Amino acid sequence: MTSPKVSVIVPVYNCRPTVETTLRSVSEQTLAGELIEVIAVDDGSTDGSGDELDALAESWPWLSVVRQPNSGGPGGPRNTGIDRARGEYLFFLDADDHLGPDALRRLCAMADEHGTDIVIGNYVGVGRGVARFEKNIPHVTVDDPKTNIYGRSLTAHKLFRRDLVQRHGVRFPEGLLSGEDKVFTAHALLHSTGVSVVADYDCYYLVERDDGTSIMQSGGAPAEIYYPRAARPLLEHVMSHREPGAVRDRMLVRHFQRDVLHRLDARLLAGPEQETRRTVEEIRALCEEFLTESVLVRMPPRHRILAHCARFGHDALLKRVIDAAAGPEPVPVKVDKDRAHARYPGFREPAAAVPDAYYDITDRLRIERTITALGWDGDRLRVSGTAAITRLGGAGQVATLLLRSKKSAGEHRVAVERDDDGGFTVDFSPTSVASGTPEADVWDLHLEMASGRLVKEARLGADRAPEIGTAPPARFVASKDGEGAAVTPFFTREYGNLSFSTTPGAAGLKRLLAVDEVTWDDGAHLRVRGHIPASADAASHVGLAFGADRRGGGDTRPGRVDMTADGDRMDFTAILDARALAEGRWDVWLEVTVADETSRMRLPVAEVDPSPPVPCAALGMRRASFYRTNGGNLAVQVVPGSLSALTTSVRRRLRRT
Repeated sequence: MTSPKVSVIVPVYNCRPTVETTLRSVSEQTLAGELIEVIAVDDGSTDGSGDELDALAESWPWLSVVRQPNSGGPGGPRNTGIDRARGEYLFFLDADDHLGPDALRRLCAMADEHGTDIVIGNYVGVGRGVARFEKNIPHVTVDDPKTNIYGRSLTAHKLFRRDLVQRHGVRFPEGLLSGEDKVFTAHALLHSTGVSVVADYDCYYLVERDDGTSIMQSGGAPAEIYYPRAARPLLEHVMSHREPGAVRDRMLVRHFQRDVLHRLDARLLAGPEQETRRTVEEIRALCEEFLTESVLVRMPPRHRILAHCARFGHDALLKRVIDAAAGPEPVPVKVDKDRAHARYPGFREPAAAVPDAYYDITDRLRIERTITALGWDGDRLRVSGTAAITRLGGAGQVATLLLRSKKSAGEHRVAVERDDDGGFTVDFSPTSVASGTPEADVWDLHLEMASGRLVKEARLGADRAPEIGTAPPARFVASKDGEGAAVTPFFTREYGNLSFSTTPGAAGLKRLLAVDEVTWDDGAHLRVRGHIPASADAASHVGLAFGADRRGGGDTRPGRVDMTADGDRMDFTAILDARALAEGRWDVWLEVTVADETSRMRLPVAEVDPSPPVPCAALGMRRASFYRTNGGNLAVQVVPGSLSALTTSVRRRLRRT
């Protein structure tokens, strides 16, 4: 008998209206049917769910049905399923949710390919919020702070390697209405050697019940059961399986915020007084045993203050804080010198004795900024947008643009104009950042915002209006010393922040030069048309010369260049009389002069077809054609005229006489 690849375990309790849809989503999987076993465990349903399962099993031989007395929560039937499972992998599917058709195949394939113990498929919330993942992750550990898998998703709706579960005795707490899945998943994650994420497919659909009868909708397990049997094991697992340090603290912060202090809300105050009192007592015990100062300071102010109140018996203040957090308006934030505090009740009240540090949100404040317009204005780059330090209001904040050199770490500060609505505009000359003498460098744009003595800084560019898809084009920009520089704005590859590079003088000009057309004009005159993006001011400092060198002969023939500046570009037309060229190959060059610097270069051209030969001497004695070399440069070849060409030329002359 073939062993199944995956065992799908479905706990069922009073889900008769939805269980068929759930199981049908398994029957429609693209993974071969013989590789799937489904174990549906009816946990003492009273609505006929067990009978429905028996009826479905008659049509679906891969479905095994187990009936058992009610155990008081989904942990019991899931454990029953684990004990009966034969698959290489386990997958837990609730009886009111369903799978995407290709979910199991993708999840198993990811685990097989990368050897990971746990695979998370992307979630879809139906009537509820869910954790979503942006990109596939082949392999990551739960300790990785960047992905923070542990903090993002502790539901049991994942693929688990059965050997991991069995080897470490990972099981669900039984008789628990809520939180049991987190205990199981956290325990498994802490033992796992690697986790994968399938983000490019919607694998699991989490469905909120319309009738409000789900466990979480009804409030979950009571405090005297939930905290000892769910919250405490979560904290104990972390303490047992991670050494003191940043990783442990990050995990404990997650649990205190979302699994311990989360019940201190308006719903709790509206419930029975006994439940409120028991909840606070349970939280106090966990805070005294597990909450260290390093964990406390990493939590938001509200959680710090709630923990303080629960720990030290400030019941009246705790209720005031909960009321303030649930109020229609955000808790006000005030700046005191270089620090900002969320003014929850109890701030600097002697009787409360809550340290100012618990209200401090300085390190949590961020600059919200968006670029709404970006472009050139002559030789100046203009940036417009909106910016403000969050929660402080835009009025009174002072903005400064910081241009920071990657080469030297030097900094150039530019004043920013702001309006009362938080909008800003700043324009600057990119060549002014080095005191008017630009160097080859890359400069990053940062925005500094100040409210009094409180100062925040952030990179600029990643958040921008949709119509700003690309950075402004490169341009040759004038400088105080007359040398000028090629300035190339760009958005960084990884984060999309705004930066620009500077390449001074002739070297920069050569980078921007573009050839638009190469042709023969007036018989044997080689004409090259091109342009350089530059303002009229920058163009006034530029000189061009044109000519050709004979290969191996040391012979040079100059041409002429006509230049015109119009708007944001300088156009040039270069002409060379091929009648002055002897037989052989001639390399065409362009000489660039900026201020006192002159540099000559072979003239680069895009793909051009070799031109038909044109006569470049009397009677067609020589003929010239231009072509693109293997190196991508323009060259001219002059060859002797053929006899037929000579004859044709003579006949034409005789006809004219």
